Amino acid sequence: MENQEIIGNNQNIVKELKYANLFFRLLALIIDIFIFWCIYSITFRIFFPFANPDYFENLINNFYSGKIDFSDAFVIIIKTFIFLVIFFLIFSLYKILVVGKFGASLGKMIVGIKILDENGNRISFRTAFIREVVVKQIIYPIFFFISFLGYLWAIWDKRKQTWHDKIARTIVIKE
Repeated sequence: MENQEIIGNNQNIVKELKYANLFFRLLALIIDIFIFWCIYSITFRIFFPFANPDYFENLINNFYSGKIDFSDAFVIIIKTFIFLVIFFLIFSLYKILVVGKFGASLGKMIVGIKILDENGNRISFRTAFIREVVVKQIIYPIFFFISFLGYLWAIWDKRKQTWHDKIARTIVIKE
């Protein structure tokens, strides 16, 4: 089959892999986004307990109308920045630990797909860090359009690899 490959470096150890298609990978991503949106919402409420959906719009309007001064706005900006940094670190740590330990995020586990190295072995924490943090959370946002093409690459790639798979030397399989 086009979507399968048999790999192994020993006659006694041979694995048949079925590469995960883009649909399963996107479904896992949507599940992960939903889970982290829930976590983000809860942690946002901890940092901004009285915030409502119009919180930042009201803040900006109050600043321009002179109802709050620059020092109050600066404190809120710093608090927001600290919140985003903490959330980024927590999210990154989660991705490194869970993907490094289990080879899959919660979304991937639910969908039944897994990340392996190109030889069909479990990935290391170092590989998880490169794949999940360096490439997907730092490089891709900087080059958004290019990163979009990186995801689409899986459509025509023989091994269904995206660019972050190729950079980290990983594959995603359907279990």
